[in-house]
Amino acid sequence: MALMTTAENPPLPRLSVVVDNYNYASYLREALDSVLGQLAAGDELIVVDDGSTDGSREILAGYADDTRVRILLQENQGQLAAIFNGLAAARGDLCLLLDSDDYFLPGYLSRMRRVARDHPRTGLLFCRFVAGGENIRGAREMHTSQERMRLAQGLTGPSRCSTLALGEYVGAPTSGLGLQRPLVNQLLAVREHFIDWMPLSSRMARLVGMPPGAHTALRLAADAIIVRAASIAGFINYYDPEPGFFYRIHGSNAFASMHWWGRTWVRLQRSRVIARMTARALMIDPCRPLPEVVREVQQRSRPCYARRRLRLRLNYALAVLEAAAPWWRKPAALAQVLRAFR
Repeated sequence: MALMTTAENPPLPRLSVVVDNYNYASYLREALDSVLGQLAAGDELIVVDDGSTDGSREILAGYADDTRVRILLQENQGQLAAIFNGLAAARGDLCLLLDSDDYFLPGYLSRMRRVARDHPRTGLLFCRFVAGGENIRGAREMHTSQERMRLAQGLTGPSRCSTLALGEYVGAPTSGLGLQRPLVNQLLAVREHFIDWMPLSSRMARLVGMPPGAHTALRLAADAIIVRAASIAGFINYYDPEPGFFYRIHGSNAFASMHWWGRTWVRLQRSRVIARMTARALMIDPCRPLPEVVREVQQRSRPCYARRRLRLRLNYALAVLEAAAPWWRKPAALAQVLRAFR
């Protein structure tokens, strides 16, 4: 007997999983099979191959007869373009992203399906990961970084002001992101305003420890853009503390392979670039009204890690100083911000 749908028992959303791939033939099958083993009726898997030359397309040909799979082949345009092209083709209510060198852990899709149903007004769902792979140091440091960003399970609260002030990142790497349909539609409407690189000299690339052969133009990772765009657009995120994917750290992970101080410098540089770019794309004034800043502080989820709470207070202190308000109104707001998240 079919399950009836009521206001108290809404239907489960249809899922579209978008996999971006560029020359990861050695990992591709594991990524795709981790998705196919979890799809339900009405779900789909969209694979966007970004001009691979390593045998990836021969592997994809083996999945062409699966009616759940759609394969998009394109010339090399970069990760962000591949993801946007996949999202443009997606028909699901919830779109989950997966890099082809990672893979989903069992039970992840059914869990995200329930979260999306129970929290339909969210824009972005994100989860923890299990880090591993050949780059042991990089995996260990990414695990530590993840722990420092840990939140309580549930809604994270608004984060627009903090993101505009210092580029706060409220999300996960690409493979841990789920985008609800309203966020997908808003991103696609302004996709031509996003670029995924910023200039970086060869000398600076060496100083920050970027692996040999990496781009001298620093790529702005797709997750960094999507996560911050969700915050700046005003969407509320949902954090799931249970790991949903295996995050493979290897020699080709330019960011994870850098020195810790190199990653810190890169984060600061690209976070401000992305925040400014996204504000322009969405036509949002980065100088927010003071009441909005204070209200956001009151509604935010409290980070578990003390250093993260301190950083968040500093973010909001800067947001207060930059807010559109007379100067004599700012000291009280600044005091309130500095007392928050203790």
